[in-house]
Amino acid sequence: MSIESGPEGQVSPRADFVSALVWVVFGGAIAVGAWRMDRLEKLHINKYEIPGLVPGLLGAAILALGLALAARSIARGALGPAGAPAPVEAGARRYILVVLGAMLLYAVVLVGHGLPFWLATGAFVTAFIFFFDRARQTALGRTTARQAVLALTCGVATSAVVTLVFQNVFYVRLP
Repeated sequence: MSIESGPEGQVSPRADFVSALVWVVFGGAIAVGAWRMDRLEKLHINKYEIPGLVPGLLGAAILALGLALAARSIARGALGPAGAPAPVEAGARRYILVVLGAMLLYAVVLVGHGLPFWLATGAFVTAFIFFFDRARQTALGRTTARQAVLALTCGVATSAVVTLVFQNVFYVRLP
């Protein structure tokens, strides 16, 4: 279910290049926005606790990965002559909408309306892995019960690590 498939189901270099440009712009905007945030020097804030540090690092990482994707797509011929791009398959479009809907459900409903962050995150990651990774797990010969255990393990671990890191390393109070 690729958006623009080439031979053997691979995404075309041109589609990768367009995606790379989007990631470079997005990561760059985050990094610039983080750089412009108030550093709270007048409050004598430790330089490792400034509000823009984590978003800036994440923006820089997204920017770097976008540049790596752009370089790889150029090496694969993204800027060379190509035919008309393939249209987005209906199944891929539906899949993207379901994923975006699930993320919106997590952010607005689960976290935004009373569930503790750790519980909402654990439930979301568990459900996301269980439902969106089923085809691959089934192809590997895993039973539904094993898929559920794997998803639950990943959900609990992700929830615990994210909660502990944000609260104990970044000193961010979570909802």
